[in-house]
Amino acid sequence: MLAEMYKKREKLAYVFLAVTVLVAAGWLIFQTPESSRDWWELLFFLLPFGLSISIIVISRSHYLKVKDIEIPHSDKQLLELKELVIKKDATFVPRLLLFEKSGGFIGSVEMANIKWWMYPMLLRDASLLTWFPMTYQFLDDDGKIQLSFRKTGWFKQSKLEIFSAENNMLGTYIQEELKAFVNIKGKLYNERQELILPIQASGFSGSFSWNDQQEWRWAYFYNGMFPHEYTHLFRDMQNDIVELSEDIGKDNKKRLLAVIGYLFITRIKS
Repeated sequence: MLAEMYKKREKLAYVFLAVTVLVAAGWLIFQTPESSRDWWELLFFLLPFGLSISIIVISRSHYLKVKDIEIPHSDKQLLELKELVIKKDATFVPRLLLFEKSGGFIGSVEMANIKWWMYPMLLRDASLLTWFPMTYQFLDDDGKIQLSFRKTGWFKQSKLEIFSAENNMLGTYIQEELKAFVNIKGKLYNERQELILPIQASGFSGSFSWNDQQEWRWAYFYNGMFPHEYTHLFRDMQNDIVELSEDIGKDNKKRLLAVIGYLFITRIKS
């Protein structure tokens, strides 16, 4: 699984490199430099060229390290988990990998249908993609959709529309984005637009919980250790772990997972 990630990253870098070379060659053919200043302008192409080469070298190095390592798939379903470990993927496009605490791979949170004009942003900062309206999917370890959510809005307020695997409307989450720079503050509603969970957190540092209006705990967030044999595959040893309540029902758990997926994927930095 990890080997495939790095292989895809390397191939994408080769594509960017080829595009850079073609554009530079076209520039030389149709805008042949006639002065020293014109030649200096060609140095502009060294930035994407060097970036692509560095990504290819780094991705190849990581691939060789992990190509023979197999991470076991979990025999549990996403909604059966009590604790969920959330890791950032190593690819260009923002993606989350989901594991059970014992190390079994559960699935991922991914963007669906990325527009062609968004790909150049990957060279600058992949997190820019999370600013735009986008559909996100929770996929199991076989790539099947478990739930999805559609994000709209940005600067002042973001809205998530949450759907089941059968594309039935499950609920809505609304977040005040102006306040999210310091504190995360939002409200989760069911499909009848009834408030079921107010959400508030001071960033994602330390341990904290989300409780409903009856003070029933839905989720507890903390940092913990992952199986030691995986520590060399990821950058950090402290991992984001979410303890999920077993008493909130399947639909509420899906709504909760959608919010968790959105908040964590928007924290990804290139």
